[in-house]
Amino acid sequence: MSAEDLGPPSDEVESYLRERAVDVDAEPRPPVPVAAAADLFAGLVDGLGNVVVLALPSGTALLRYLFGALHGGAVPVAVPPAMPASRLREVARRLGARLLVTPYGRVVPGTAVRRFDRAAVATLPGPWQHHGPGHVIILTSGTSGIFSGCLHRASSLFRNAARHAGAVGLRADDTMLITLPLNFSYALVAQALAGLVTGARLVVTGPPFSPRGYADAVRRHGVTSSSLTPFLLRGLVPGEPPKGLRMLTVGGDALPSREVTALLQGRDDLEVYITYGLTEAGPRVSTLAAHLEPVHRHESVGRPLPGVGVSLRDVRDGVGELLVTSDTVLVRRVGATDGRATEGRVMDGRPTPGQIATGDLFRIDADGYLHFAGRMGDSCVVDGVKVSLPSVRRLAEALPGVVAAATRPCPGGRGAYSGDDGRGTYGDGRGTYAGDDEHEEHEEHVEHEEHVEHDGQRFVLELYMRDVTDDAVRRVRAELHRFLLRAERPCRIRGIPAQESAYK
Repeated sequence: MSAEDLGPPSDEVESYLRERAVDVDAEPRPPVPVAAAADLFAGLVDGLGNVVVLALPSGTALLRYLFGALHGGAVPVAVPPAMPASRLREVARRLGARLLVTPYGRVVPGTAVRRFDRAAVATLPGPWQHHGPGHVIILTSGTSGIFSGCLHRASSLFRNAARHAGAVGLRADDTMLITLPLNFSYALVAQALAGLVTGARLVVTGPPFSPRGYADAVRRHGVTSSSLTPFLLRGLVPGEPPKGLRMLTVGGDALPSREVTALLQGRDDLEVYITYGLTEAGPRVSTLAAHLEPVHRHESVGRPLPGVGVSLRDVRDGVGELLVTSDTVLVRRVGATDGRATEGRVMDGRPTPGQIATGDLFRIDADGYLHFAGRMGDSCVVDGVKVSLPSVRRLAEALPGVVAAATRPCPGGRGAYSGDDGRGTYGDGRGTYAGDDEHEEHEEHVEHEEHVEHDGQRFVLELYMRDVTDDAVRRVRAELHRFLLRAERPCRIRGIPAQESAYK
C-alpha cells in the first residue's frame, strides 16, 4: 500500500480539519488528533484491513476517526448514529467488523470495550473480514439491502471528489455547509472529500435538518456552497436558498424541471448544479450547470463527469438501463444483499472492469445529456432516502406469525415508488392498520425546532398473518422498529388474514 492509496497524508488532513473545518455546534474540548486515532486503530487491527464501524454523529470528530482508521490500516464504514442497536449489531456482523466505535455511554455489543476520549471502542467477536488497507465501505441500504455496502478504494473516492469539485466550480475560498449525514456518499465524497482536495472551508451540522437552522448557519458562517436533496430543498422557508450562497448542488433524487426553473427565477447571484450519482459509481456520475442552460434542459441531470463513460442497454423507445464506466466504481459488494441487486451488475454476466449497471432508466439525447426516466429496482425514496423494499419485506417475513409480506405505495404518493413485489393475489379479508406514531422514536433528535413532514413518498406494508388482532400487528410493528430507521418505516402496516390454501 502506497501513501497515494490513502489520499493526503495524515498531517495534512489534521492541518485541514484544524484550520479549515468547524462544527456548527462545536464543543470547547480539544478534538482527537487524526494521528492519535490512527495509532489506536493500528494497535487494535494490526494493519490488516479490518472493518471498523463508526456509529458517530455527523461532524468533524467523525471525519477524524474515519481518516484515523484509514491511516491506521483499517477499513472504515460510517453508519447512522441513531441506528437501532439490533440493526447495528447485525450490520457489524454481516460486514465482518472487528471494531465498533460509538459515543461513550451508549451500550454496545462486543467485548473488551475501552474508552478513547469521548468514544467507546468495542472489539467484536467475529468472524472478521479483511479487505486490505486503503479501502472504505459506504453503506448502500437503498439499492441492495440494509445489511450491505460498497467497498471502494480510498484513492478512487478522492479522485471522484476532485472531478465533482471541478464540475461545480468549488474553490479554495468557498465555505461549504454540510447538512446531509456523512454516512451518505453524497456528503462524504462530494462535500467532505471535495473540501479536502480543494481546500474549501467546511461547516458541518445536522441532522436533523431545520430550515431556520440552515439559514442561520449560512448567515453566521458566511457559507457560499451547499448541497441538498430535493426533499430538504422543498422544506426551505420561504421556499428558496438564503441570500449569500454562491452555489447550490442538488442530488440524491430527481428534481422536476419546473422546480429547477423556479429555483433560478430572480436569483442571478446563484449557481445551481443538478447532479446524478450512486454509491456504486464512486459516487458522482454527471452534473448539469442549470444556471447556464436553457429551460428545456432543466429536466436533465447533465453530462458525465470527465473520465466517466455512459451507455444504455435493453433500449426501448429511446430509454434503457444506464451503464457507467469509470475508474472510480466500487471494488465489490460486501455484506448481505437483498432482492435482485441490479445496481452494480456486470454486463451479460461477464466481468467488465470499471463498469456497472445502475438499475436506473435513462434517455441520452443527441448532445449527450442524461434524462432520468425511472428505476428498475424494488425501492422507493422517502424523505430523500432510498429504501430497499425487499429488505423491509424480508425482515417482516422473518417475524413469528407473519406468513408473507407485500409493499404498496401510500395513497397520494408522488410516484417515487418503483416497487413491484410480484407476489400476485393474496387472501381476502379486512385489514388491521397500525399507523406510524410520529412521537414514538428510537433515534436521536426526536423533537427539533421545526418538524419537516415527509413528502408523500412512503409505502404501506401488508402483512399476511394468522392473527390480525390489534395487539398482534402492534407487536410486529414494534419488532420492525428495532431494525428500521425512521425513513424506512411504512406509513401504515396492514394485517390481512392469511388463507391456509395459499401458502402450502
